[in-house]
Amino acid sequence: MTKLNANFAYCIKKFGPPAGGEPVPAEVREAYRSRVPQSLLDFWEEYGAGLWLDGRFQLVRPDRYQSLVDMILKGDPDFPAETSVLIGYTAFGELLVWNNKNYFLRIDLVSKTAYTRHVSPKCRILPPERALPSNLSRVDSEAYDFSEYGTARPLFDPALKKCGRLSYGECYGFFPAVGLGGLGVLDEVRKVRAAEHFAIIAQLEPIQLRYNDTENRKVVVLRHLGAN
Repeated sequence: MTKLNANFAYCIKKFGPPAGGEPVPAEVREAYRSRVPQSLLDFWEEYGAGLWLDGRFQLVRPDRYQSLVDMILKGDPDFPAETSVLIGYTAFGELLVWNNKNYFLRIDLVSKTAYTRHVSPKCRILPPERALPSNLSRVDSEAYDFSEYGTARPLFDPALKKCGRLSYGECYGFFPAVGLGGLGVLDEVRKVRAAEHFAIIAQLEPIQLRYNDTENRKVVVLRHLGAN
């Protein structure tokens, strides 16, 4: 048994082992060795992929979603597809993509916005071995839920009650999709296969890359994801 990083051990204590998923085989871990911290490789070896919090967040086997990452990030100067990895996703399709150089990229496929952390020289940066699990330890916060358009109420619990619990590889989607005239409300929520749904909605509109300028308390729009 591997010795789990203390921050990942905290995630397990907080959320329990990922449920209902699958192992991440040795050959997959080896293929991603240069793309992720050792702490994640150790986590994958011991716990694999699966659901946390009834599907509020899912940890994934990365090779099953690499084509999606490649499609979204092809040619991106800061998050190249060939060095970026999908770690997991929220119930409504916010992707958490990891890159060893620039850390987390949060891609909201519904709103077509992505957020990266703008690093100021004044900011102390955690090493990757700590930064990745520290970020994952916060996936139970309301920031990782989806706010219904028009009411701003968090939708995970109402969607769980309406559609039932998600299985591994599923997500909640809007029908019609928000990019095709959908309103982003509970009445339009359905349970769907995640990989196929994400691939479709990712192509509806360009995804705008932003960062939170905490020093000046504003959101700065950088560009679109992918090739410029």
